[in-house]
This record gives sequence, C-alpha cells and structure tokens, in this order.
Amino acid sequence: MSVIVYNITNCPKCAAAKALLKRKEIPFEDFNVQEDQDKNKEMIEKLKAANLLRDEVNAPVLDINGIIIEGFDKEKMLAAFKEKGLLKE
Repeated sequence: MSVIVYNITNCPKCAAAKALLKRKEIPFEDFNVQEDQDKNKEMIEKLKAANLLRDEVNAPVLDINGIIIEGFDKEKMLAAFKEKGLLKE
C-alpha cells in the first residue's frame, strides 16, 4: 500500500482527506491513532523523521509513499499524488 491515513475520531479534515483519495481512486490504509497505539507511535516516528513533529499534531497525517503531510492540504496532497504517479489522469 502506498498511502496511509493516520486519523482521529470525528475529524472533518480526516474525512475530507479520505474523500479526496476516494475521488481520485487512490487506494489507502486508514488507521485511527486514538484506538491503535502502535499506529500512533508509527505516525509519531514518521513525523519526527520528516522534521514535522511539534507539540500538537494536526490530523490527519498522511504518508503518501514516503511523503509525509500533516493536516488536510489538498494542494500538497495532489502534488504528492502526481509526484508518486498515483493519479490516473
């Protein structure tokens, strides 16, 4: 799987990110980091490695085939999809 969404419960931005992935027909894995502590630790390590870890994490966190994006940023997501060859256009 090339795209992972780390989300939290009842998160509108998480839902928006997943909706964009679905619209673009990009398969993804979805993990709720409030319910899965191992995935929460995995997300934190990826944020650290990308120098994005701060006191507060903005959900969702996306791992797009190695590109880490914190928060819902449609333009960054689309650029990452294009860079990684995930768009079917």
